[in-house]
Amino acid sequence: MAEKKVKDVAATEAPKTNVEGAEAPKKEKVLIPDIIRGRMPIAVVYMVRFGDQKGGETRALADLFGTTVGKITDIKKRSTFAYLPENFKPTQTQKDEGIAWLQKHVGFKDGKVDVLINELDSMKAATTEEAAAYEALRIANRGQLATKKDGSTADAGGGNRQAAKKAAPAAAAAAAKPSAKDLI
Repeated sequence: MAEKKVKDVAATEAPKTNVEGAEAPKKEKVLIPDIIRGRMPIAVVYMVRFGDQKGGETRALADLFGTTVGKITDIKKRSTFAYLPENFKPTQTQKDEGIAWLQKHVGFKDGKVDVLINELDSMKAATTEEAAAYEALRIANRGQLATKKDGSTADAGGGNRQAAKKAAPAAAAAAAKPSAKDLI
C-alpha cells in the first residue's frame, strides 16, 4: 500500500496568536481617487436618475458625477433613493447643497461639471407645498439628509444601521415575569 504523505503544518505556517505584541501586519486603506466623499445630495441623485445625462454609460456617469460605478448603478436600479419621484423639485437649499457638493469635484476647476451645475441651477425650485410633500415622503421612507443636525456634512453610508425599536411599556409589563405573590 502507498503511504500517505502528511504535511507538517507546524513547520510551514506560523501559528496565529492573540498574544500582545504579536499582531498581524495591517493592510493600508486604499481610497478610490477622484471621487467626492460624503453623502450625495438629493438634487444630484435626481440628476443621475432623471436628469439630462441619465442615458449615459455607468462609468462615464461615475466620472462625471465624481462617484463610484456602484453608487451610480444603485441609483439607476433604485436600490437606493427608491422613494425619489420623477416629479421631484429641489428646494433652493437642496440646489445649493448640490452645487456645493459638485464644486468638490476634482474637475471643477477645469469646467468638467459645469454642465451639471448649469442643469441644477436651471431647475425650478419647489414650492412650500411641494417641499413639504417630498419631506413627508422622505421621512416615511427613512431617507437621510446630506447634512447632520449641526450642519456638518454627513458621511456616506450607514442608512441601514437603524437602532432596534424599544418595546412598548405595556408590552414590557405583560412580558415581565410574575412574582411569587402574584401566583398565590
